[in-house]
Amino acid sequence: MIHRIFDRFVNVYIIEREDHLILVDTGLEETCEKIVEKVKELGKPLTMVFLTHHHFDHTGSLRCLKEKFPGIKVVAHELDAPRIGEVDVKVKGGEVIEGLKVFHMPGHTQGSIVLLDLESKSLFPGDLLMEENGRLKEIPRMYSLNPEENRQRIKELLEIDFENLYPAHGEPIIGNAKEKVEELVRELFP
Repeated sequence: MIHRIFDRFVNVYIIEREDHLILVDTGLEETCEKIVEKVKELGKPLTMVFLTHHHFDHTGSLRCLKEKFPGIKVVAHELDAPRIGEVDVKVKGGEVIEGLKVFHMPGHTQGSIVLLDLESKSLFPGDLLMEENGRLKEIPRMYSLNPEENRQRIKELLEIDFENLYPAHGEPIIGNAKEKVEELVRELFP
């Protein structure tokens, strides 16, 4: 099961496994307490945090979470790791860790990653794209290090087998997510 935690303008997600929890992104600094509350409510240990990239709205609660859950392991791409600091597992792309396949998708940042939960066919695209009013959009170009490269990565999502999409910004898309990405690709590449 996947649990969404929303804080002001950003989502983080807790993936519930049989005996532990995995967090995708940490949100803002103040998101920490919401995450701690949800972990307590679920009653399982938080063992790992995946960071899709180094921006503050994805890493803001990291220090707090490391204090609250001293045993957690932090996973991030090796190119973004120096800007994050507290990374235990540096990935390159292609790895499968805790049932999550890692795809290196630079563009928004050099070390942006997309995660695919193989069990639920759920995609966590970080800031590769966002949802607004039921439609997917590329992240505003001013926020990406290389907007053209980011746009190409959106097209590459179509090579991944997924059904659900859990964006960092906007509402999750359950069931027909790949069709929504196809619509966006047709808009971006007419």
